[in-house]
Amino acid sequence: MKSLLGPRVGQSVDLTALERGLVRLGVGASLTEALARLGHEVSAEPARLRAERAERREARELARATVAGWPEPWAREWIDEVIRAGIFRSLEAAPARALLQSIRAVLDYLARERPAPISRIDLAARLLGSAHALDPGTRIEAAVSRALAFRLEAADRRDLWAQAGVYFDLTSAPALTWRLPLSPGCGLEPLATAALAASVPLHISRLALEAHPAAVPRGSRILVVENPRIVEAAAQRHASTPVISTNGNPSSTVLLLLSQLLASGAELRYHGDFDAAGLAICARVMELGLIPWRMSAADYLEAVASADAEGAVLPRDTRAPGPTPWEPSLQSIFAQSRRIVHQERLLSALIGAP
Repeated sequence: MKSLLGPRVGQSVDLTALERGLVRLGVGASLTEALARLGHEVSAEPARLRAERAERREARELARATVAGWPEPWAREWIDEVIRAGIFRSLEAAPARALLQSIRAVLDYLARERPAPISRIDLAARLLGSAHALDPGTRIEAAVSRALAFRLEAADRRDLWAQAGVYFDLTSAPALTWRLPLSPGCGLEPLATAALAASVPLHISRLALEAHPAAVPRGSRILVVENPRIVEAAAQRHASTPVISTNGNPSSTVLLLLSQLLASGAELRYHGDFDAAGLAICARVMELGLIPWRMSAADYLEAVASADAEGAVLPRDTRAPGPTPWEPSLQSIFAQSRRIVHQERLLSALIGAP
């Protein structure tokens, strides 16, 4: 060792000095080659990992430098959020640059005035070459969605694309309805009449609603529920109550239907699950103009007492409820109990006895 490193050898070894010594003795042309000749192969994995980390760091730096030149005042905050979300994870500089170019192309297109909304599939095919480039879960879709939240100053990030004039498609995820009392002048009225005659629920697509806006006689009372099972049961029981299901958080199609019905003078009453998610949906649709129905603290306590009397073991919610503005006491009562009552337990009270 002294012949390689000199007389002073400490606990740590200077690899540069070691390499010089091995080269001087003719063992190899480099430290790696010399160690290999001595039977100690050096793994390339650490070097590869260091190189990959350096490339990813370069990609993030490139992203921040590129976005610094964008005109949007929120661009820097947006790119920091995108990087934290892992959207640039594992990308090297070239793919990162291509991703930013695609995002910029979509944002520029959405900033223009257009005569009509455009399908997200058509937009992806036109701008990005692939009809699936903006599908949910892709890097571009996730990044643009965050950008739209900043651009539209949207606290609620649902339906951001629809607010920007882009729909995913017009026919999937239709609104599920039963016995809608559509006015004779409405183009969808023959479909509703035929569905009622056949005792089946009617699915109404966004395409149908845009072509033929739903309208009912002023003052029509319609029950809006969270779960599709309620509509299914209404059809099975030939219930006289008109029912619409939001199927959880209402989609853009359901929101369009509700807005059209409200505009025509309908009274929309909403009932959902007694759980944290259901109470949040109720608060959301209340803001749209729907009336919470049988969603009071007394209704909740009655439903819990009924379950206890029947020996039913109710599940408990791990999440704390948000505000219940239609009856503030419900929030605290549910928070103390956390016992979930799904609206399927209340079928007879909602649509009548079988």
